Amino acid sequence: MYSKFIEYEEISPNLIKAVIAMEDNRFYSHYGIDIRAILRALYVNVTNLSYKQGGSTITQQLAKITFLNSEKSILRKIKELFITIKLEILLEKEEILSLYLNRAYFGSGNYGVKSASNSYFYKNPKDLNIYESAILVSALKAPTRLNMIASPISTKKRALLVLNKMLNLDFISELEFNREFKNLNEFKIKKYLSVESRYFSDWVLRRTSKNYNNISDITIKSTLDVNIQNITEKAVLKILKDRDDLEVAVIVMDTSGAIRAMLGGRSYSNSQFNRATQALRQTGSVFKLFTYLTAIDLGFDHLDQIEDSPLELNGWKPKNYNKKYKGSITLEESFAISSNVAAVRLQEIVGRESIIKWVKKLGVSSKLKPERSLSLGTQSISLIEMTNAFAAISSGGVVPFIYGVEEITDRNNDLIYRRKNSERTPSINKSVIDNMQILLKSSMDKGTSVNAKLLYLDNKNILYGGKTGTTQDSKDAWFIGYLNNIVIGIWVGKDDNTKVENLSGGNQAAKLYREITKYWLEL
Repeated sequence: MYSKFIEYEEISPNLIKAVIAMEDNRFYSHYGIDIRAILRALYVNVTNLSYKQGGSTITQQLAKITFLNSEKSILRKIKELFITIKLEILLEKEEILSLYLNRAYFGSGNYGVKSASNSYFYKNPKDLNIYESAILVSALKAPTRLNMIASPISTKKRALLVLNKMLNLDFISELEFNREFKNLNEFKIKKYLSVESRYFSDWVLRRTSKNYNNISDITIKSTLDVNIQNITEKAVLKILKDRDDLEVAVIVMDTSGAIRAMLGGRSYSNSQFNRATQALRQTGSVFKLFTYLTAIDLGFDHLDQIEDSPLELNGWKPKNYNKKYKGSITLEESFAISSNVAAVRLQEIVGRESIIKWVKKLGVSSKLKPERSLSLGTQSISLIEMTNAFAAISSGGVVPFIYGVEEITDRNNDLIYRRKNSERTPSINKSVIDNMQILLKSSMDKGTSVNAKLLYLDNKNILYGGKTGTTQDSKDAWFIGYLNNIVIGIWVGKDDNTKVENLSGGNQAAKLYREITKYWLEL
């Protein structure tokens, strides 16, 4: 996601001096390749027996980020040298600097100096002072790690190094150094979005680059809601404050398919793996949504009876979570209490292949096998797919198309793409949806999902419902629910898929859902 292109004259001289001081102090003396810098870096690296210093010029860096991939090979290095020399022949030094600063990545989703300047300091690049320029340049070495959102202390330390370089090169006076050193220490970034929002921006960029990778300098307007994102992160900190052993993933979307918040883990700085979109985990009882939908579609009613009693299926004996049985009960009650044996009985009546067809109908692309434990959620699906399936129930039968981009414009602010919101016909019969909504509401009113319910929901005209899920050995805890047109999916567990003590969908996941919806309803 590149910010709008800006000309050399629109960039602060302070930033120009800072980037030259730190990245290429002989920029105006060489022709793209700085042999002296290469030899110096080689000496330092050999002396320290490790990679301590690089010898790439700004022109070489521009060649890398604009024309080459991240592959490390001799052929790539040769291409880099040829492109570098060609850039120096074709362009003025000021043009090279401008292109570099427009293309460089400054961390926290900010590609280009305009985006970084606006994001970190809420000002245009031409207005950057000395210490602000030092902060931006400090991010260039390792933008994911060294930026004021991800790591303010480490970034300030490197920014001080930038100021020292500027002082040593006489780019600033000692008086300016002392003043900017004081300003740097006192500076605190105004955080509107945390680094954890990078899970969302990474997801958007991966999807967008497939279609617009050949177009430079684009601006993307996303679906992310800053308030809901921040609320989600605060809720995680509160509910899981005593459980550092657990990871988490959260999807907040509306029934149109727009992602309003996304959390792929507890710390983007520690792990960029997005558990909301990339992880495939056993779903536990949230999968029962598909089994009961299939049954209702084939003619079952929420008040029909099903047997909740011990069951043997070709030597396999599924058991209820609490190992208790109620005998003959309604479908509604069996879903509310999340009876395993009732779900398996229902599965064998309607057919496993029929259930898998419903899984696909609700937009889940994960491959499933018609195993006897299918309805107990022993196979793996991503959180984003499961959340989208529940959104189809909340929407009245329309399966949403998940998206994160509203519109894209180019460097001239010309529209490249805008999402069209067209009316879609429900693909699920209304009576099926009505019955399923009754089951999901019962789960929250008097079943395993009671911890997810806000007490005052009964007094409001709000559509609500949800379902818990806990896998064997409590390796995964799920809750997915909805309030009117907002759908929230939550997974809690460990990355290594090991057993977790005192973890369940009805506990941490359901409570986290309630915490998020409590704040959301107060917006």
